[in-house]
Amino acid sequence: MSASPRNQRLKTIEMISSINKDLRSKGHKVTLEIRREMVWIRGTFPVGDGTKKRKSISTGLKADPKSAPLAEIRSIALLTAIKETGSIPDPLPWENKKIDKSGYPRILVKDAILQLKEEFFGVDTKNPISRNNTWKTMEYGLSKLQPDAYLTSDYLASMIIEGSKNADGITMDNTKKKLKQYYKRLGNLVGLPDIKIIDKIEVVYEPPTRNAPDMKDLLDLAVMALSHDRYGWLTACMIVYGCRPSETLSLFPNANGTAKVLTIKKKKGLPTWRTTMAIPKDFPEKLNLIDQISRPIEFKNPEDFDPVESKKITDQWGRWIKKYDPELQLYDLRHSWARRSIIQGVPSGLAAKCLGHSISVFEKTYLSTTTEKDMVDYQSNN
Repeated sequence: MSASPRNQRLKTIEMISSINKDLRSKGHKVTLEIRREMVWIRGTFPVGDGTKKRKSISTGLKADPKSAPLAEIRSIALLTAIKETGSIPDPLPWENKKIDKSGYPRILVKDAILQLKEEFFGVDTKNPISRNNTWKTMEYGLSKLQPDAYLTSDYLASMIIEGSKNADGITMDNTKKKLKQYYKRLGNLVGLPDIKIIDKIEVVYEPPTRNAPDMKDLLDLAVMALSHDRYGWLTACMIVYGCRPSETLSLFPNANGTAKVLTIKKKKGLPTWRTTMAIPKDFPEKLNLIDQISRPIEFKNPEDFDPVESKKITDQWGRWIKKYDPELQLYDLRHSWARRSIIQGVPSGLAAKCLGHSISVFEKTYLSTTTEKDMVDYQSNN
């Protein structure tokens, strides 16, 4: 059942308010407002005589939830054009297609994706398994588009913003970056003349602040969760070995306190094996992690890895773990392993190798977030 007009309007107002906060946080001195059931850009703009004047500019979009993300894109496009020319452009950036309409392709999303797939697999490759896994990841991002929608740059831009949000409405910058890559490639393939509008979508990654439960809380969580046959063992292994969520599906503990695991986050080629270690080192024995492996699927070989199936499981797992703590995220467990490695005096190079990071990424992500309590704990342990 479709939402009532009142609920639609309330949702639109809420989205516009959120977008305005986002615009302000990025230093964009404009706001979106609703007037006469349309979305307008309000700000102080340069006019012909060199002065500036407070005015509203229509985005040409109806005030509804689907148009709100596109209104943000148009506001940024307007500011970019003003910065380049020193005045309000005529026509406005999003009105250019009216002039170039005769050269604008008319193609459905599903047909464009089919063309992309044919092009993607139409080249020789030395590693067909890796290429197939790459396509699966791309296809997962492309599946966020409506198959029967007509492909336009405006539509792709709005879907980058909407498609990069998680279930809580939080923008995931890494997802946004990947969608930009996939959708721009799709637009270039079919010849969208204004596809460069996607370049105006900002992606700024800052390492998120993670919760760091203390060791007793982690042990309690591992013990409580372990009885769950689908996610319990996976949760305990993230706590103990610090690997990425999807990597636990390939983790095999050893009796000497180490474990082998596939490094999933590689730009090219198949995943490769690395070694990680347990912190604290007595947890595997206490929790019997070596003999009681229990998980939905497992990858015993690099060529077995399925990125789409892995993401489905880790997404479900991430929702499941919130029953223990609504604020807890899977990566909090990995982050806490890194902090424990610092507290226990593990050399940065060794800790980074266990995590599948470079030393520079380890130091930027984890050393920069150490607290006074971490320092006190380090003094107590060393």
